[in-house]
Amino acid sequence: MQPEQIKKAAEELWQLCFQSPHPASEIISAYTRSRRYIGSKDRQKLTNYVWKMLRFKAHVDFYIQQGVLFQNLLDQELIDSPDMPEWVRLECPGWLLDKIPDAEKELKAMQTPAPTILRANGNRAEIIRRLAQEGITGTPTKYSPFGIQLDKRYNLNIAKAYRNGWVEVQDEGSQLIALETRISPGQSVFDMCAGAGGKSLIFAQMMQNKGSITAYDISARSLIELEKRAARACTDIIHPTLDFPTEPFDVVVIDAPCSGSGTWRRAPDAKWKLLPARFDLLIKTQAELLRKGAPLATQKLCYMTCSLTQDENEDQIETFLKEHREWQCIFQKRLSPYRTETDGFFIAVMGKK
Repeated sequence: MQPEQIKKAAEELWQLCFQSPHPASEIISAYTRSRRYIGSKDRQKLTNYVWKMLRFKAHVDFYIQQGVLFQNLLDQELIDSPDMPEWVRLECPGWLLDKIPDAEKELKAMQTPAPTILRANGNRAEIIRRLAQEGITGTPTKYSPFGIQLDKRYNLNIAKAYRNGWVEVQDEGSQLIALETRISPGQSVFDMCAGAGGKSLIFAQMMQNKGSITAYDISARSLIELEKRAARACTDIIHPTLDFPTEPFDVVVIDAPCSGSGTWRRAPDAKWKLLPARFDLLIKTQAELLRKGAPLATQKLCYMTCSLTQDENEDQIETFLKEHREWQCIFQKRLSPYRTETDGFFIAVMGKK
């Protein structure tokens, strides 16, 4: 493809990302797969263009309103302008801005591409060595004892280390927040919003495959994916289910559906698709999940999100504790894109009084 054709395709694909409710990653993948005439180098150039413009959508719109053509912005650094509104400079919908503590630092930190992080399912040093034998270069992460940071993106689907279950893709922040639950071998765990099982899998590793994890979700498709991942990881203590349990558990974990504002480095389009009505519904859903999950916990109730907003995190826990006096907060913690260079996460661990 000629440079002009790549730029024209980038503008078309960028617009498609905001015309569809699906995540940009899916749209970009489908676009490039259906156009086999795009060579690998051109495909990389195209996707790099699109991800850059997704991360700086507000800047792009601002400059287009100033009369600058989209394609002329592709090779430029999208710098702040003195007359930009704060929400444009920070790439955040205005109605959400005040809901994020320390927004200036956190949001600026998420304007850079996120690294690819793996979780080693076994001896990390040995797995890094095995990855290197396949031409995949990784180094230990700064904080997580399980994490491996890759030097660039690789096609992991064809990697032996991935197919054999030695590694899973999981942000370092997600690993750290799971470790904060202090789940231990032999416990019974209820993963109440299991999805495709990212947290269940690291819990199984923390538990040394001893005990039991009941992984509940309303999506059969997600649980099927969890079963595949559990088989690949050689763990047999995870039990996916579509039926909400009635028996008690040592630990209940609620990885609640949320705004996803802590993951905007990886899904920059999501912030512009989140509307106030949807945000309000998420707040209500989170509160209901806490009320529903609490009676099943005998030792600990762990609530977590991948959100940066006060409403979904500290305020949600404060409201819950006011309504449920039998519980107390043992500790709560934020993981900050600015401070730890991970995705943004929150956890509150509660125990019975």
